[in-house]
Amino acid sequence: MRVRPSLAALTLLPLLAACGGANEVTMPPLTPEPGDSRPAETSADAAPRETLPARLALYKYLRGMAAGNARACAYLAPAYERRVFGGPGRCPSRLGRARARLRPQDLAALRGVTVPTCEEGPGAGDYTVRFEHLRWKGAPARPGGLLAANFVLRGNGNRWQVAG
Repeated sequence: MRVRPSLAALTLLPLLAACGGANEVTMPPLTPEPGDSRPAETSADAAPRETLPARLALYKYLRGMAAGNARACAYLAPAYERRVFGGPGRCPSRLGRARARLRPQDLAALRGVTVPTCEEGPGAGDYTVRFEHLRWKGAPARPGGLLAANFVLRGNGNRWQVAG
């Protein structure tokens, strides 16, 4: 009797899958590639799906700052832009100076940052991401300047902005 190789492989596949010992499958958390524009949900404590657009706005802001991309300024609420850059509309022209105050290690860390979770508040419909809840691919950046201790995310129409 002749057995097809593909049929034999299908028969052996469950046996191979059963090898390994532990019943629990574990793997390291996934992080996006440098060109990826989505935040990774890397922990079991990650916020629900409805917070994804808010976390995505912060993710794009932080990654844009790392790249020196002035389009990241679109993710800032006017009050936050006033506090960090001196006034609404000043982020694009002052981004280079603000980035120059960051250490090279901080810029490198920002290139690998993800926003896996956030908390509700301080206002109704707002979310807060604490600096210590950000996930880093390597060594974390230092808070200060562009990197606040807490980022408040607020919905503005159909988009989210960093408001505080």
